Amino acid sequence: AGFWKYLFGKAFVFDHHDVNPELFEAKFGKRGAFHKLMLKLERWTFRTCDVSIATNQTFKDIAVQRGGMDPARVFIVRSIPDLTRFKRIAPNAALKNGRKHLVGYVGIMGAQDGVDLLLKAMADLVHTQGRDDVQCAIVGSGTELANLKRLASELKLDDYVTFTGFQSGQPLLASFSAFDIGVIPDPKNVYNDKISMNKAFEYMALGIPFVQFDLGEGRKIAGDAALYAADNCPKSLAQRLGTLLDDDALRARLRDTG
Repeated sequence: AGFWKYLFGKAFVFDHHDVNPELFEAKFGKRGAFHKLMLKLERWTFRTCDVSIATNQTFKDIAVQRGGMDPARVFIVRSIPDLTRFKRIAPNAALKNGRKHLVGYVGIMGAQDGVDLLLKAMADLVHTQGRDDVQCAIVGSGTELANLKRLASELKLDDYVTFTGFQSGQPLLASFSAFDIGVIPDPKNVYNDKISMNKAFEYMALGIPFVQFDLGEGRKIAGDAALYAADNCPKSLAQRLGTLLDDDALRARLRDTG
């Protein structure tokens, strides 16, 4: 982008939506030469651009501290649902599979997204705690989908977990509207601590109480509208889900706070 700026004399606006050095570290568990290259490219981008758009305060801090930008040239613009269109509709009740409660997840399913932790938490709820009143709906797609379906079978959860595939528009809103509890299972790491999860805004916009791990930006966004599980631990996640399932007043308080 800097090349085109200097070739044509145009202003360069950088829309900063990912922290790629942190994503590399979270996915591959290391830094090394490629991580250093990504940091250098990031720094060049910030120093070349005229304005940077940051998705949250953490991203702005990166632009200023790591990229050397003037804070006055970095603007926070959040990505949130359009409340004129994003609202509850008639729920897809079939997702409950005849059970009392529906725990739901919506999003991409990559190796770093923690959906395997949600499945392990469901196994704890069903097989360790002996609950047969909770169903899980996993909405979305991604590179890990086949592995997650395989894991669900290995955990003997085929009757307790529904994979809907990718959804948008009215089918997506009908799924959201059926959720009693939302989940953000993304594990705490150098990447997830810094990003703003669309799911958090979506759950709060629709009045869905939810559980997540204690992520830096996640807590800033949700505050008291969520419960927080500890240490990327499926058992802790299951415990927090169980607490929320059994406490109508707590669910109502989190819903209203969101």
